[in-house]
Amino acid sequence: MNRILVNVMDEEVRMAVVNDEGQLVDFVLERPETNHMANHMYKGTVKNVLPGMQAAFVDIGGAQNAYLNLQQGKQTKILRNLFVGQQVLVQVVKEEMLGKGARVTADVSLAGRFMVLLPYSESMHISKKITDEVLRARLQELATPYLERGCGFIIRTAATKASNAEIAQDMEYLWQTWQHVQKRFKVAKSGTDLYSDADFWFRLIRDYAHRNVREIVVDSTHGLKRLEELLGHGPASQRVAVSLHDSSESIFKANHIEPQLEQLINRDVDLPSGGSIRIDHTEALTVMDVNSAHYTGQSDKAEDLAFAVNKEAAVEICRQLRLRDIGGIIICDFIDMKSKAHQQELLELLGKLAKQDKMKTVVCGISSLGLVEMTRKRARQGLQTLLFDTCPSCGGTGYMLSGQTVYMQIVRRIYELYRSQRLRTNIEVEVHPEVARYLTKQACEKLTKKLGRRITVVVNEQISREAYSLIAVSD
Repeated sequence: MNRILVNVMDEEVRMAVVNDEGQLVDFVLERPETNHMANHMYKGTVKNVLPGMQAAFVDIGGAQNAYLNLQQGKQTKILRNLFVGQQVLVQVVKEEMLGKGARVTADVSLAGRFMVLLPYSESMHISKKITDEVLRARLQELATPYLERGCGFIIRTAATKASNAEIAQDMEYLWQTWQHVQKRFKVAKSGTDLYSDADFWFRLIRDYAHRNVREIVVDSTHGLKRLEELLGHGPASQRVAVSLHDSSESIFKANHIEPQLEQLINRDVDLPSGGSIRIDHTEALTVMDVNSAHYTGQSDKAEDLAFAVNKEAAVEICRQLRLRDIGGIIICDFIDMKSKAHQQELLELLGKLAKQDKMKTVVCGISSLGLVEMTRKRARQGLQTLLFDTCPSCGGTGYMLSGQTVYMQIVRRIYELYRSQRLRTNIEVEVHPEVARYLTKQACEKLTKKLGRRITVVVNEQISREAYSLIAVSD
């Protein structure tokens, strides 16, 4: 069973899910000033239609027009003949990030505690994990009045422990919310946010409280009251205990969470066996490279050692995907294994772990190069984007030009000035100390003799290694 720990500040809310051993299982970071758009509904205006791509761009009031795919969904197909200037109701499925506009859909949905309302569907979908036929029949009966009104539902696993009253209340709340959204759409201006996703506390209960959680501990009295209000007095409240952390020591420090969070900013992740995983982020994809490092194991067969490290790495990779909220394309470079049976077992393990993730994660298989390909749904900005800014020195590449390379740039620039007859005075070169190592006295004398102009060097520790100045000085 897991515990949920919530650290609340006005500027930031952090939520950690930990198991019985105190290991971090999931992590959520939310900052109030960050403009989250995922799951919000907007009244948008079509700005461009691309028939060849079966897509349109819609202005929803963001920095860039949102992308609407016209090939997916029932309602979207009805809107396939869009025209510029048409106003449409859309919902954000992926926020603006990495310089790209948001991705939206016309097939909107409203998520509640026990179900998801599908306004443009007329069918009932019940979680496969609900196997009790009596319960399934009861849920179908409760939903029938709403199905007759022209909407559908996806019943979540959380409904298993809910009472008839709680389920009926959730259905009615979602239905009334949808009616309100439709009314607002008729009178609102283009770009208006018609529906915002639930607040942090509701999403905590909706997305995490039913996932084998026995206790929620929060260090905020406001948060405690909100949780008690949401849990109420039904079956859900009997399964999850809520308490207040009122110690002088911070909740994360008292539960040894801070050291685990510090590891999330590292590029390398150590495995218990001695192996390691290196994580590299790019705009297109994320790469996970598994290394055996100094692991020797108990077998003298390289295949067995590789298989042992790979299984351990598979568990940690899926954990890191959740903790860092990594989305998009993921490429895993495991240690090479020749055994087809071992490869298949590794894929099955990854598939089993992927099903435990609340975000849709798909294990695609092993490529011809021996790389495991995965995808994970990305709706919001991941931890990498929230915690880091692009380095102003390296531009986000992780590399800087060497001192010798900058020295060669300076020499080439001086030669260019000389050949264009613009080198009419002596030159003072201002550089970083690592570049000055190559602009030695002998190098400057050689340039002076060849160019007929005196070259002097000024060292400035405050400037970037890649920056330099050429200053004309009088004799």
